[in-house]
Amino acid sequence: MATVRFIGAFAAMAIALVACSQPAGTGTAAGTARSDAPRTESQRTYVAAIRLEPITLALRSPRETFAGTTMQTRLFNADISVFDDRAAPAPYLAEALPQLNTDTWRVFPDGRMETTYRLRPNLTWHDGTAFSAQDFAFGWRFYTSPEIGFSRQPPFDSIEDVQAPDPRTLLVRWSKPYPDAAHMHGRDRNLPALPRHLLEAQFASEPIDLFLALPFWTRDFIGTGPFRVVNWEPGSFIDTVAFAGHAIGKPKIERLQLRFIGDSNTALASVLNGDIHLSGDSALGTEQGITLKREWDQHQGGLVHYAVSTWRGADFQLRRNITNPQALLDARVRKAMIHGVDRDIVNEVVNHGMAPNAIFLLPVEGIWGKAIEQGAVKYPYDPRAAEELMRQAGFERGSDSFFTSASQGKFTVEVKTTSAQESQNELAAMADNWRQNGFDVAQTLVPNAQFQDLEVRAGYPGLFILSVPVNERFPVSFVPDSIPMADNGWRGSNRSGWTNPAYTELIGQFMSTLDFSQRETQLAQMARIFTDDAPTISIGFRPIVWTYTADTKGPKPVPVETNPIWNIHEWAFR
Repeated sequence: MATVRFIGAFAAMAIALVACSQPAGTGTAAGTARSDAPRTESQRTYVAAIRLEPITLALRSPRETFAGTTMQTRLFNADISVFDDRAAPAPYLAEALPQLNTDTWRVFPDGRMETTYRLRPNLTWHDGTAFSAQDFAFGWRFYTSPEIGFSRQPPFDSIEDVQAPDPRTLLVRWSKPYPDAAHMHGRDRNLPALPRHLLEAQFASEPIDLFLALPFWTRDFIGTGPFRVVNWEPGSFIDTVAFAGHAIGKPKIERLQLRFIGDSNTALASVLNGDIHLSGDSALGTEQGITLKREWDQHQGGLVHYAVSTWRGADFQLRRNITNPQALLDARVRKAMIHGVDRDIVNEVVNHGMAPNAIFLLPVEGIWGKAIEQGAVKYPYDPRAAEELMRQAGFERGSDSFFTSASQGKFTVEVKTTSAQESQNELAAMADNWRQNGFDVAQTLVPNAQFQDLEVRAGYPGLFILSVPVNERFPVSFVPDSIPMADNGWRGSNRSGWTNPAYTELIGQFMSTLDFSQRETQLAQMARIFTDDAPTISIGFRPIVWTYTADTKGPKPVPVETNPIWNIHEWAFR
């Protein structure tokens, strides 16, 4: 099932193209060598562009504030498994993945489990040091330490112990059933290995702030992925070479440069003039993708596609002591506001029509699409349905055409979002819809600096439009323990404060059931309960533009669960 949308409509637009310069690198990373020999044609540098410079190259960032990217996690890291172009897990560092009800995946009567992974022979880190199952055990100890505090995140919250009976055998003991135990792959579901030979002694002796400031996490990063760092020029690029010891084969591309280009028009100019061969992770916006597609179609210049990235929606505030107006606590009012938004118009304004509309927290194009289609209540744009629901809730159109109530007065609600231009455009389009359909809306833009304040993010009175990465952690976050409040420092991902006892019970079942078909049924029920009570407005799934020049051989569309460059080690550059 494809979750990638190829561009089918083009817009004529003028964009100022700014040439992108490339400064020369000067330094080298510790433990690596740099060759100054003349390059042959086969050694041409393949250049990839991303928008933001990574703060760490680790597979799983040791701090929530560390920004990770799809490109960076794949280039420099290997995992126990990798998702292929069918979103199926395939062995990576492991020779094979555990199979349920065999000696490799045992489930005990009390719900505890054991999974065993046999690692491939002769694995090494980028610096040539032998890779061991003990590196996974050390990674588990690190991420679950009180200083890092990932013990409540998957899969750590289900793991009892990690052991290495021998260098090639990894044994994981689970305190409860965990459906993804076989592969432990995907955003926020990894069990990363860390190089003991570089970090174990320092982790035991250094204060955590000094430990996280080690150059290992950046310019001296040592991983197991297809490419290794040879030079990092801050603010400009990372030079890499193919890793000969890569678990599933040395990449065919010999040299790759990861370039940071913060301006999307500059990135577009660099792609058009041939300086950039691969762009992803928001280097190009939707508008630039359309322009590039139009230009490339004239001479088969390359491939442009959109990959589903984040859910975009608006959370209602449902904590009674914060909610204003109190009418938002009425599900009929919330449903009316959902019916009052034309998602197609919003999509066109913000994403040029390239973002799939959303009916739930996960896309129907993903592996859970069947469950979502079966379970989710759908709210198409329908002003008449919106007016009828408001009438049922005690509101009528007043002389100014806005809804009003004899007991509650005029219905006025504040809607917040960030100050980014696309967020402003999105809010303006939605507010225009609502005002046309009787909802008096006050628009508020939150500066980026304020958005980092947890109370600002969670203490809004009306609605807050935001983005959330597309993964299974999102629908299971609507539990009481995740509600931000003043007494917990406004920490928690359930910023709307919505919970439902039946939904919470289904979350527990969904997170502990091993059979996929049963989990589908549970998720369908979750989608039904959630959408029937309407605690959020699911707008759409913002795409990330990925582009590949015609001389790049190997990329292809992938499902939402798969990294678009999952098979980059197989790509050829001609």
